[in-house]
Amino acid sequence: GDNEATDDHMLLSARMVAGMGLSGISFAGPDAGGFMGNPSEELYTRWMSLGAYTPFFRNHSAWDTKSKEPWSFGPGVEGKVKEIIAQRYRLLPYIYSAFRESAVNGMPVARSLAINYTFDEKVYWWKYQNEYLFGDNLLIAPVSCSQLAAKIYLPEGDWYRLSSGISYKGKSEVTVDAPLDDLPVFVKASAIIPMQSDVQYTAQKPSPTMELHIYNGDKASSFTYYEDDGLTYQFEQGQFFQRIITFDPGRKMIIFSKPEGTFVSKFTSVRLIFHSFGELMTIRVNGLEYSLKLVSGTERKVEIPAGSGEMVNVSY
Repeated sequence: GDNEATDDHMLLSARMVAGMGLSGISFAGPDAGGFMGNPSEELYTRWMSLGAYTPFFRNHSAWDTKSKEPWSFGPGVEGKVKEIIAQRYRLLPYIYSAFRESAVNGMPVARSLAINYTFDEKVYWWKYQNEYLFGDNLLIAPVSCSQLAAKIYLPEGDWYRLSSGISYKGKSEVTVDAPLDDLPVFVKASAIIPMQSDVQYTAQKPSPTMELHIYNGDKASSFTYYEDDGLTYQFEQGQFFQRIITFDPGRKMIIFSKPEGTFVSKFTSVRLIFHSFGELMTIRVNGLEYSLKLVSGTERKVEIPAGSGEMVNVSY
């Protein structure tokens, strides 16, 4: 709706989007930055960082308000918001797959915590009412623009801060830093997050290497990756690319199922990025050994062929 440029309406928009999802409407989002009124630099930056994790992301404003393009707030804000928007575009493979799931079975893209954690009473507490899941594996904790630290609730399981990789135990209330350009966003342990290289618009082809982030955990998980041409209804005739990616910590394996559909993926290789897998330095892909490169203290990466037409087994 025609919201106002206030913290209250920004936080209300998070609850609105989750509520719309529960009502069967996944493709929803507010006017980021506020439709009426003029946001401060801080509110604008914070709202854009939240907007990047809403199903429908746009900024939009009334004719009699100040310009709300990122550069209109000066180079400091522009630089922060540019990186926020770039992160949204990197996540498009993850987001597009979430929309496919929504189209098939109605599961919202922005999900009330009550869907996954129905019997956890704290997800219903007023002070955590703005939190929601974005797709299967990301937990978003909206905070006001004046909060540079926030107390949040993490449900059952282990969680990682998306920006830093710091791990947290679930079923706990934690206080975390919340800089304006780093909204508290957490990744579920055992999560599989596909990402792509930076692009300037959705029709621009990314690098042919997809990044697949695997976050260590003790429970098996799977992610259904989906791709089509993004323009037509040819997917109804089988022109799509769908693949189930499974992380099985018990067997120490990551399994790429044989692809379904006739569409040719835009990705020809996969860069596996392992988060918090200890001293892991080599893996085997269909029996061939690959060496990992150290990215940071908790991250290691390796590039492997995508195996476009067959199953791929990665053991570590």
